Amino acid sequence: EMESLGWLKQGPTKGKWFYRPQAAAILKTMEHIAIQEVLKPLGFQEVIESHIKPFEIWLKTGHMEGMPYEFYYVAEPKTRDVKDWERFIDLTKITKEVPVEELQKNLSVPTAGICYAQCPMIYWSFKGKTIAEKSLPVLVYDKTAISARYESGGRHGIERVDEFHRIEPVYIGTRQQLLSLREKLLERYNHVFNDIFDLEWQMAWVTPWYMQQAGKIGDESAQDTGTIDFEAYIPYRGTRQDSEWLEFQNLSILGDKYISAFNIKAQKSELWSGCSGIGLERWTTAFLAQKGLNPKQWPEDFKKYLERLPEGIEFL
Repeated sequence: EMESLGWLKQGPTKGKWFYRPQAAAILKTMEHIAIQEVLKPLGFQEVIESHIKPFEIWLKTGHMEGMPYEFYYVAEPKTRDVKDWERFIDLTKITKEVPVEELQKNLSVPTAGICYAQCPMIYWSFKGKTIAEKSLPVLVYDKTAISARYESGGRHGIERVDEFHRIEPVYIGTRQQLLSLREKLLERYNHVFNDIFDLEWQMAWVTPWYMQQAGKIGDESAQDTGTIDFEAYIPYRGTRQDSEWLEFQNLSILGDKYISAFNIKAQKSELWSGCSGIGLERWTTAFLAQKGLNPKQWPEDFKKYLERLPEGIEFL
């Protein structure tokens, strides 16, 4: 429906979208609400990281052995010497196509990939560091790195794509600090999903499949470590009882898994860590599926953040 309204356009390659002003305004509003209503009140600080992740990071987190078939790999040129690229340039000019075999001759073997999730590089930034007790808990988030996952046949709409936009909060602290933070995050998410979005949603305790593949995450029986999924009813999928609800938010405490992998220490305390990826496309899908595409029908508290959409671009 958003496509027919001209709010977005599919492509230019599989699992990607071009968000025109209307859809972009909604996604940016979701970002603004997440920061203003969830992260800033809890004291999170923004960091900026690279989109490109070297293999050494994924080796430490276990992602490299867990899902190598889902990465978008990055290949650097072997050289910037124009002479080495003359044949490629000539063939491109003549054929008006990309001569792939010739291109491959001038590419290095990949040693990195595009961001799969932001948290591994955040942990890498603390590699080998000892954190002062007064800095605990560490509360940071990145919203700049674009996530890329080769979803193959699993793509659908804007909620399951090869390229998506997330805010990734990461927290490092003592066990008690993180358990306390989890309760505060739950309160803030409850406020957003109930008071601002007015969503129909539920929570479920899960063990993430990617963590199962990448390694153990601790003692689930106590539910100190693991993941809480937030699931929203999606009306166009069918009835509440028979349809699959959309996982549109999660909240994880991962014990010392990444702390140990990157040798992160504190002056005195034993450290744990966790993350809570906020997917802007998922928030948008859950909201629009339940509240519709007419801004006049949106909840009043949401309209305080986005009262009307941009006019957009009219095509003849």
